[in-house]
Amino acid sequence: MEKRIAGEPLNILHTIGMKQLYPIVRMQLIFTDKLDVTRLKRAIKLVTQAVPQLKSVYNLADNSWQVAERLVEQILVEIDDKTNPDALKWDLFKEPQLKIYDQHLKTGDVLYIYLSHILSDGGGFKQLIYLLADCYNRGEAAIKGVQNDQDINEIITAIGTASEKMPLRTDHPHENYFFPEVSKFEPETAKFEVHNFKIPAEFFSKMRQTAKLQTATVNDLFLTAYLRTLAYYCDQSQLSLACPTDLRQFLGQAAAQKLRVANFTARYNLTVAIDPNEPFATSLLKVHQEMQQLKRSKQFLSSITELLTKYQQQTPTELRQIAEADYHIRPISYTNLGIVDEKRLQFNQAPIKECIFSGAFRRYPNYQVAFSSFKGDAQLVFNMIGTTQEQLVGQQLLTSIAADMFNFAYGLEGKKK
Repeated sequence: MEKRIAGEPLNILHTIGMKQLYPIVRMQLIFTDKLDVTRLKRAIKLVTQAVPQLKSVYNLADNSWQVAERLVEQILVEIDDKTNPDALKWDLFKEPQLKIYDQHLKTGDVLYIYLSHILSDGGGFKQLIYLLADCYNRGEAAIKGVQNDQDINEIITAIGTASEKMPLRTDHPHENYFFPEVSKFEPETAKFEVHNFKIPAEFFSKMRQTAKLQTATVNDLFLTAYLRTLAYYCDQSQLSLACPTDLRQFLGQAAAQKLRVANFTARYNLTVAIDPNEPFATSLLKVHQEMQQLKRSKQFLSSITELLTKYQQQTPTELRQIAEADYHIRPISYTNLGIVDEKRLQFNQAPIKECIFSGAFRRYPNYQVAFSSFKGDAQLVFNMIGTTQEQLVGQQLLTSIAADMFNFAYGLEGKKK
């Protein structure tokens, strides 16, 4: 008999706008050796025992997970070097919530891992991938006493109240920003591609240190570089951007040890005036001050409070309307997926050369940059459905963001080549 698991309120957030943006979180792991497929299959089966929602189909009508053991066999697919897994169809209403493609290359295996964003956010994805690696290495011992916890109430209690009044911010700014259109959309010429720009650890360390001297965080640094690029290419000065935040950060040490493959993300809505010709440090200070104010007031609560409050009283259809009002899909967006722990992401003796971590695919001129770090290197990643010319524009934007941070860190602003 199939088992039904009730969903949580924040599952609703990523069921809106699915025709525009299919809700996934993506990671690509490039190995320098072969993986043991038998061990990988065993690890996947073990992980689904701890997180049964993975072997489920999602029921939109009542926000629930319908567990089916048969779905475990559909999670792992072995592919050759001619297959692009990013372009393959995936139906979260009929298939499992986790999909893994193991691509066998002469240089080693590449894992393409996709997780339903209806089920979990980037923070939950990292917990899941660490557990998968642990199951690969240690087998059943890795899931002893481990059970997935999706209850949002413990986190909301831990968040508490704000220290100051929340500033007025909207999730629907007066203007949406788009990067310039460069070609007419023709579906037959559009390609699914993932592009990443890696900033080596030496350079990224210098960027972090320089930002710290300005009392700014790494997130402030990333946001500033992205906003300055947005201001330049979109010819806008007053900018609004949503900045996701992981609610797990509010948990105490013991509670933080629980496995939480779930959506525990809210978002800040920042608004700041940026002149792309002003010094980077000036822009950074503006962003830092804005983010500090939003953090003190816990402004992120405005993106989820109504949904949480009305979850028991209203239908999923009505709840999706609330989500659209408070957490809608913006054409240009930002996400910081944080640090991927290399010590916890080890598959026995198969070294990982590259970890490329990102969100969903967007049809240009919709655009998102996902920031993360692995082995001390920073990764800037975007997933695009677009023509060759549009893909090139996306790459240019990444280069511009990275160059702006580099010039700031090394004091090269305004200097001629």
